[in-house]
Amino acid sequence: MDSTGTIQFFLILLMIIMVACLAVITYYLAEISRSIKGHDPPGVPATTEAPRGPDLTKPISAPPKGAIKPGDMGSLEETLGAISKKYSLASLTLATADGLLIGSTKPGSEDEAARYSHLYSQGRLHDEEGVELLGVSYHGETVVGIAHLSERLSDEQTNALKQDIQSTLQYWV
Repeated sequence: MDSTGTIQFFLILLMIIMVACLAVITYYLAEISRSIKGHDPPGVPATTEAPRGPDLTKPISAPPKGAIKPGDMGSLEETLGAISKKYSLASLTLATADGLLIGSTKPGSEDEAARYSHLYSQGRLHDEEGVELLGVSYHGETVVGIAHLSERLSDEQTNALKQDIQSTLQYWV
């Protein structure tokens, strides 16, 4: 191969590498844009005061009424939204034990799924006030439920919530 052929080969190789890099950069910019849009929905004014924490001083004694029927819902996220409403949760996220997001009621929960699944696997069930980590068995694996509480749940409510999560997993996953 002469010097002209060698130069052409390296120029083509360089062009392929540049196109691949451009594709990766475009992908990550789209992900960043999607994350930003998910955290600050349009029309919601930014507040400067600190959000009020949930009142976790006393649990509610009985589980809420009304059965969740995943088959009547249009998607996993819609079912999780109904469960959140039933138990007065600020949000509900489901993740695999190794941190992969299954579903959530709030956008951009991938980082939260990874963080809390790691804490759950370390045995730290309560990392911060207002967050409850639930382990739900599904097909021999543990699914981590990350519930952001509006108010503290009783043991009876927690068991009912786990049952609703399990029936949701059986239908949607």
